[in-house]
Amino acid sequence: MSNYSDFWLKGNNYDWDWEDELDLAIADDANNTLNDDVEDRVSENTSRLIRMSSARRAISNYVSILTNQNIPVVFNDSAVNCTDGKVVYISSDITKKDNFDVAVGLALHEGSHVKYSDFEMFKTVWMNVPRDIYNYSEKLNISKDIVGKTSQQILNYVEDRYIDYTVHNSAPGYRGYYDALYDEYFNNKVISDALKSDLYRTPSIDSYMFRIINLTNPDTSLKALPGLYDIACELNLSNIRRLTTPKDRLDIAYKISEIVFKNITEHKTDNVQSQSTDGEGEGDSSAVEDESADATILGTASDVLGGMESTVTTDSSDVTSNIGSDSNISKSKQTKIAKSFDKQKDFLAGKIKKKKVSRREKTLLDVLEKSKIDLVPVASDVLKNNGIVGNVECILVKNMTKELILSDEFPMSIAKDDIGARTMLQKNVDDGIVLGAKLGRRLQIRNEINVDKFTRRNSGKIDKRLMHELGFETDSNIFYNTFVTKYKKINFHISVDASASMQGKKWNRTIKLCVALAKATSMIDNVDLTISFRTSMGNSPYIVVAYDSKVDKFSKIKNMFSYLLPTNTTPEGLCFEALLRYLPKASNNTNSYFVNISDGEPCFNYHSTGGIGFSYNGTTALNHTRTQVNKIRETGYNIISYFVTEYEGFGAETLRTNFRTMYGVDSNFINVENLNQIVKTINKKMMDSIDI
Repeated sequence: MSNYSDFWLKGNNYDWDWEDELDLAIADDANNTLNDDVEDRVSENTSRLIRMSSARRAISNYVSILTNQNIPVVFNDSAVNCTDGKVVYISSDITKKDNFDVAVGLALHEGSHVKYSDFEMFKTVWMNVPRDIYNYSEKLNISKDIVGKTSQQILNYVEDRYIDYTVHNSAPGYRGYYDALYDEYFNNKVISDALKSDLYRTPSIDSYMFRIINLTNPDTSLKALPGLYDIACELNLSNIRRLTTPKDRLDIAYKISEIVFKNITEHKTDNVQSQSTDGEGEGDSSAVEDESADATILGTASDVLGGMESTVTTDSSDVTSNIGSDSNISKSKQTKIAKSFDKQKDFLAGKIKKKKVSRREKTLLDVLEKSKIDLVPVASDVLKNNGIVGNVECILVKNMTKELILSDEFPMSIAKDDIGARTMLQKNVDDGIVLGAKLGRRLQIRNEINVDKFTRRNSGKIDKRLMHELGFETDSNIFYNTFVTKYKKINFHISVDASASMQGKKWNRTIKLCVALAKATSMIDNVDLTISFRTSMGNSPYIVVAYDSKVDKFSKIKNMFSYLLPTNTTPEGLCFEALLRYLPKASNNTNSYFVNISDGEPCFNYHSTGGIGFSYNGTTALNHTRTQVNKIRETGYNIISYFVTEYEGFGAETLRTNFRTMYGVDSNFINVENLNQIVKTINKKMMDSIDI
């Protein structure tokens, strides 16, 4: 197993198992709200689905990069086990470390099939088998159906050798995933022991398929069956890329099929010792003088990986199995060998079991995909200082969608039947739009660019209108300068505390404020505004980017902000640490401001995987938040932080002191009735940003 998954999945508990039977609808009958235990399980299920979504996106990116095509990569939600020539299907259990690399290798393999293979040709292979092959099979009473299916399997093998050799050599960065895939299906000790034994040396279809499938195994022997040497020569694995077209590969598959059926003998119903291959047809393995000749024929075959998919399966019971016997191989080991071979044949036939997602999971995954949700590991240093190894997973939503708001995977949405709360919030949204429109009209001056020209300068650009003064005795200054005055571009990120303590007047006024600023900036060309909300969901801090003027239309605010309700706890610094992954770095030609609005100090309870509880509050949380705020400053942002309260005096002195600990001199204390101070401050920042 390669360590590639450790790189891509580092920092997360991807070995966590989830029972599909979990009933997420368990609720407290008394108040119709989820109890703490169920809420934690909902959060865990959300985390699992986010991991699945992230892994799918990663695999999709690999397939796109490798094939240079936009091939869909989706979770299996039906009986499909392999690519259909258009879509690559992956299993739902890919978030386990042991499965991820194998899943990537399989997806890359199937994606390469989409790029290189002719799926229409695969469907007609059995119909176009050359007459010469049937002539051999008829003597053995083997049906045309078996011949066709076997030929198709051999074509799959040839096709896979070509595809995998091409990828393995042209994209070395993906070799680790291919190695993991074939360690899983082909390169194991049981198969190697069988290749070295006397098993699968009787000339039967099973024996030939076993030996052909494992030609790239280091323990293969071209003396094991008559004609195997000729098959290796036809394949010429070290030069397999010569077969540039599907037709080339089909012709080789038919030639190999002819060798196979030419050398198959009558099957006996009882197992016998390996038969002598001396004089057995034109493919007599006596042509190989020693084992070293195998390496000569196979060339770099050990570097070529394998695997096949097919929509046609082979039923080995159609032909009497006769693989020989070996007294040194115990019955139990023979059973293991048979199971391993069956696994290879299933791979060859495209019968790889890919765990399906339920209909509900697929719906939720679609929602999470559109919302661009990631799990960001945070607080590893905080946990370490408290004797806990690991990290806290913060849920970062980069694109709030209506589907997410209305799902069970969003902590801030108002109950669908709470008309009163929605009506109140909608009024604040509407009032904010009116206020923002007025502010935006006053700020239209930011869209103006003033150009002043100063002539008769002793340096600068030549003023052609003064050229006639040249040549006279008087000094002539014929140069001019221009000065362009415009407003510098501004980037605002407003981060809002959406914990339960913000409910009521504070939340209504804050929503009105955010809507007003969003409306105003939507009317100005050189101001960007992002609004994010932070809360918690079960065992995870939760931060959602609700609006980004660079990508969202203002209508998003008008249609969605009336659904938002603050809830749960305040994992302030944890959310800031995750948000640092999203914040664009400030540039010299842009003034960037990080505006915080909150009403308290950090508070969050975390339960580690081992059941160890940890409280994120007090001095630990204050210092951690201060560290993250300083990191935001270091990226080039100016910090403006507001402590909002409903009471005169702006809260207890302890709260004021703690707030200053986190935000320092950038701390501001305002009453909820005076939130317009924030508008005035931001208005002043926009008008002061003159660039000459």
